[in-house]
Formats: sequence, C-alpha cells, structure tokens
Amino acid sequence: MKTLRNIFGNLWVLLGLALYGVSLAVLWRNPSFGHEDAIAELIIFGFAFPLLAWLTTLRAKPLTVTVRRSSAEMWLLFACLVGVSLYLVWGAALSETLVPANWLTSPRAKFFVVLARKLIVFVAIPFVLFRTVFGYRWRDFGLQFAGLRALAGNHLPVVLILSALILVFQYFLGGGAAPIRRGEFHAVQLVIGLPLCFGWLFLEAGLVEEFFFRALLQARLAAWCKSEVSGVALMALLFGLAHAPGFILRHAGLEEAIGANPSPVDSIAYSIVVLSVGGIFLGIVWARTKNLFAVMFIHAATDLLPNLKEFVTTWGI
Repeated sequence: MKTLRNIFGNLWVLLGLALYGVSLAVLWRNPSFGHEDAIAELIIFGFAFPLLAWLTTLRAKPLTVTVRRSSAEMWLLFACLVGVSLYLVWGAALSETLVPANWLTSPRAKFFVVLARKLIVFVAIPFVLFRTVFGYRWRDFGLQFAGLRALAGNHLPVVLILSALILVFQYFLGGGAAPIRRGEFHAVQLVIGLPLCFGWLFLEAGLVEEFFFRALLQARLAAWCKSEVSGVALMALLFGLAHAPGFILRHAGLEEAIGANPSPVDSIAYSIVVLSVGGIFLGIVWARTKNLFAVMFIHAATDLLPNLKEFVTTWGI
C-alpha cells in the first residue's frame, strides 16, 4: 500500500496520467491512429512491464553513483535536452552535409555515420560538459566494472526475465518480427545475424539513449525532486516530448501512424501516448539498479527483432 501511495500520490505521476488521458482523447478522433494498439501498449508497457521491472529488482542492490542536487546542473541539463530536440529535428540532415557523399550512398558506411553522430550528440558532448563543469566520471553514469559483475549477480534476474519476455512479445505480436514469422530468414542468417545485430544495438540504441535519458536526465530529475518516482515520471514525459518536434516538422506521421501531415496537437499527443509509455519500465530498472549495462542490454533486446531485417540486408548476412 505504501508503494502504491508513493506512486499514485506523486504529483508528476498524476500529471503524467492526466496528460496521457487528454492525449489519448485527442488521438481517438484521428482515423489513422490505431486505437487497439494504443490500449494494448498501455496495458503491456504502462502496467505489465513496469510491474515486472519492480518485482525482478526486489533483491537488486543499486550501484553507487554520484548525483548532486544543483540548479546549475539543471540549467545545463535543460540546454542538453534542447540540443537533443534540435538534433532530432534537423540534426540528421545537417550532419549529412558534413560527410562525403559516397559515405551516405553506401548503406554500410551510413550505419557508422549514424552511430557516430548519435554517440557525439547523446553521449560525448553531454559527458564532456558534465565532466568539465562538474567533475563527473563515467562511473557516475552507471558505467562501472561493478555493473558488469552485478549482471552475473543480483541484477541478472531483471535482465534475463525482461529481455526474454520482450523478445517473446515482439516475436508473437510485434509487427517488426513479421519477416521472422514468415520464415524469410534461413538458419545461418539467424545464428549470425541475431548476435551481431544485438551487439550493434547495444551501442547504437542502448548506450546512446540510456546514457542520455536515464543516466543523465532521469538521475538528475530524481535528485532535484528527491524522488525516484518523480524521476521516472518526468523522464518518460520528456523522452516522448523530445520527439514531438520531429513529428511536427518532418511529417513523421507517415511512419508513426498518425497521418501524413499530423497537426502539432496530434504530434504532441502521439509522443506522450506511445513514446512516453514505452520507456517507463526501463526507467524503473535504472532507478532500482543504477546499472547502465543492465538497461543497455534490455533496450537492445527490445529493439532486436524489429531491426533484424534491415541489419541482415545491409550487411549481406
């Protein structure tokens, strides 16, 4: 009961729930929006996986990381968040003007270009800023040898159980796994492609997004609010909203199932209903382990099956 009071009595959780309800009501009138998918995502990623994340970390001992409650850090964090939002809108196109054209015409070379720019924007620049200004080290962002040891100890249950369940979910219900279900891959492609794709996603998605949104953003929001619950709620909300400008300005609705030309209101609503909800369980894992390797592993498992076809095709496996 105390845990439920801490969660549903939290101001930021209540605000998030209210914004979710309003956003869902806005999208409900959009004929391009998948109503059943939204409800399924709410049940699975809004309740089931967060509950599993909490249960599987009951015996987890969090790593020791240093996070200070400082208004100066919050201003720098805000600047980093604005920078990332601008990157999500214009960064890809701008960065492509700075590299040789033949790198972009080669799908394999472009893989490395994309990885490099993400590592620079989401990891290198924020780390250098916080290292230079406040003296933080990698270990303060959950990148510790102790984290690797914990993966073989009390952090193992959450990593194995959530990764396994998300793979099962993606395989049977995820649209991205449809090529596997249809038998489009032969055995060699799966044996070689799955581990290589996982390793790539461990860096390209896991390190990039988890460093910025969990180890940097969520950790400082939790310290500022003096509440891990607030940190998870705010992180989820900001994670979704950071993508909204891209939906508005790049007409990402073609890919995101809210129409070819989504309005600003629909774009913001979609970012909350879909993207904000999807990251809650990873926020809980970070809050209860402070192990960046753990959330990187689970994130890579989450993205594995939807990205396998592109990876196999690109690398000719």
